[in-house]
Amino acid sequence: MKNLILIISILIALSITSCTPTKTLVDTSCPGYKSVDFIRNDISAKGIGIMPVLGGNDKEQFRRPMGDAITKYLRIEFDRNKIISPNQVITTLNENNLSDEYSAALNNYSISGIVPKEMVNRLGEALSVDYLLYTRLLSDTEVGLVSDGYSTQVVSVDEIYVQCQVWDTRIGDVVWEGKGGIAKLDQNESDIIEKTAEGLSKVIGKDKSDGPCEDKKELIKSVQEAKTNTYLATMGVTTIACLLILLAL
Repeated sequence: MKNLILIISILIALSITSCTPTKTLVDTSCPGYKSVDFIRNDISAKGIGIMPVLGGNDKEQFRRPMGDAITKYLRIEFDRNKIISPNQVITTLNENNLSDEYSAALNNYSISGIVPKEMVNRLGEALSVDYLLYTRLLSDTEVGLVSDGYSTQVVSVDEIYVQCQVWDTRIGDVVWEGKGGIAKLDQNESDIIEKTAEGLSKVIGKDKSDGPCEDKKELIKSVQEAKTNTYLATMGVTTIACLLILLAL
């Protein structure tokens, strides 16, 4: 009887482990537009200034840490001396009396979508870089329903991402556009700021087809598969346990 209980206990434990999703995080980082005149190595060769991260909404507390993390990972990927941090950009704006012009230019850009060429030229010269990184912090949530035919579960997938553009300070135009992002199941506690910044550093300057570009829906699919497997495992354990008990009688 003790052996029977042990076997049943092992089977139950195995059925429980099947309920864990195999995937709890996806890299949604993805290149978008890239000018034919711009290549990734230009960042190391000509330098880039990281403008203070915009946006935030309910993620406002992430703006400054995100800027620091982007600086950290771009300095890992490229010549660190060519990566100008948001704090350095702010200092340069103040020292060159560009703060008011900068704020007005970005406000106008959010409405018109036209890169403020004159301001970009002046800031590029002050920073001694050919590129600026315009970054907006955003978030999104995907909600899905998963079912095994007997019960239904609501699954929430949260995504933090930075929508980015690289501005050429000489011509005052966008030469690259894309995003760095991470989506996770709500029970996953990974450091999303670090992973989002790292994701951006891996795709910035790349062609549209060259990136992870994973879909949040993959996480919902993973939960669905786990729920189905759990149901099947539980039914199998129940059947085997009943047979073992009958054989033991």
